[in-house]
Amino acid sequence: MAYPWRNHIGAALALFLLAACGRGERTTDDPVAQNVASAAAEGTPANVAAAVDCSNRPDFVPIYADALITQCIASEDGIAKGHVSGTIVYETGASAKEVLGWSRAQANASGLRFGRETETLYAAGDEAERSLMIVVDARNGRTRVTVNWGQGT
Repeated sequence: MAYPWRNHIGAALALFLLAACGRGERTTDDPVAQNVASAAAEGTPANVAAAVDCSNRPDFVPIYADALITQCIASEDGIAKGHVSGTIVYETGASAKEVLGWSRAQANASGLRFGRETETLYAAGDEAERSLMIVVDARNGRTRVTVNWGQGT
């Protein structure tokens, strides 16, 4: 069964987002809103772009300021009742070294303890309650960042 009103809602949302964002200038620090506005400006329906929503990530999971989020998943993982884990993949214009250093500082500020570090990876956690691993790699003049996290309840 077709829902013709879906196209009208998507088009109206896209126009609203474009109008709210000015002439391509970023007016918010919210990576999801930035992604939706950028995607709508390039012709991707806003309701498709909004599906990449990381607003439910724990506060100890860092995402760099200019992140273009490409994947975000989270769910209970079966480790223990109520334990949730997730993965966020994003790209940034910052260097891999800069992103990894910033991510390490954010993890330390949230009370996570050092676990392991290489030139492309930082891992930290706190006694099975919270875990975090950031992996960076350079590609096409940008940095791809993969963030894996887990949290018990």
